[in-house]
Amino acid sequence: MAKPLKVGVISANWGMAAHLPAWHAIEGVEVAAVCTSRRETAEAAAARHGITRAYWDHHAMAEDPDLDIIDVGTRPDLRRDMVLAALRAGKHVFAAANFAATLEAANDMRNAARAAGVVTALDSTLAHNAAHRRIAELIADGTLGRPVSALARLSIPLFQGAQPVGDGWRWFAKAAHGASAMRNLGTHSLHLLVALLGPVEAVSCLGLTALPEWRFPSGDRVTPEVEDTAHLLLRFEGGAIASLVVGWAVPGLVGWRLELAGDKATAIAVSEGYFPAGDSVTLALGEGNAPLRPLAIPERLRRPERLHLPVDGPFPPQTRDIAPLMLSFVERIRGGAPVQPDFERAWHIEAILEAARQATATRREVRIEDVTPPPPG
Repeated sequence: MAKPLKVGVISANWGMAAHLPAWHAIEGVEVAAVCTSRRETAEAAAARHGITRAYWDHHAMAEDPDLDIIDVGTRPDLRRDMVLAALRAGKHVFAAANFAATLEAANDMRNAARAAGVVTALDSTLAHNAAHRRIAELIADGTLGRPVSALARLSIPLFQGAQPVGDGWRWFAKAAHGASAMRNLGTHSLHLLVALLGPVEAVSCLGLTALPEWRFPSGDRVTPEVEDTAHLLLRFEGGAIASLVVGWAVPGLVGWRLELAGDKATAIAVSEGYFPAGDSVTLALGEGNAPLRPLAIPERLRRPERLHLPVDGPFPPQTRDIAPLMLSFVERIRGGAPVQPDFERAWHIEAILEAARQATATRREVRIEDVTPPPPG
């Protein structure tokens, strides 16, 4: 049997709620440490979750010789130094999907990962949702034919009124934190579109702030610095085109819809939940001029045999999509196939977001190659 892999998690919030159950579902993996910014919160999280070691200095955790993997779940503007410390220590790194606050920071992490020669991955949940993995299979086996176009929309009204769901997301209001509807919701959506359609060649984009003030249940009011609505038009290197609409302040509009058309058939994925995850995403197929028909999602994708997640576990639905990705990450460490998305893919997504930012400012299409030089090597 392979040596057990030991994980240190930086985050007592999302890391414990969503990532911890996913790590526990993988045989031969142990979460051995947790790190927060303060001793009292780190020790409390360790005690609450039965974790043996608590850290309140991410450098100290990165240097722990007993740890193989560092899971970095903090917000984007804090992540760069944590990731670089882990890479310098030779650790494999699993990070949150909203990768960086800037393209420069993404470049630093991508290049450091290359130099370290370790395995990297991000918790981009949409690409590993069972319904979306089924769409990938329909592309690969020719059912859809040549991918031609996609239309995607992700809307989560986090700040539309005094909703408790938005009370913990105040950091989204600050541009310096690496947040915006385009960056947060767009990141997840772009990871899926790139996984299905390949690299993006050029971007046009318009973004705006529709809701000038966020109100919280506490009575607090926040003036956001970032756009809450964005429309992106993407040209892919392979010839396909896609429209992506994201927003987190649209009244009454909640959910996800993806229409991916090939020259033979169209696949449609829909979720009416706050975030498309787990079994909330359903699938339909359209062929010729016939009506759409529901398409079953195989159990092998919905409940992979090598994952030991409870059917009704006390975890968010995203855990069901994070766990298969973590399993691929672990198998790559043990000599298996490459895992996506890795830091190279994350760098490309950040380049798309930078191109979208520039396109919004200039009202023109921006090519990815004009935003940054190609990766070295």
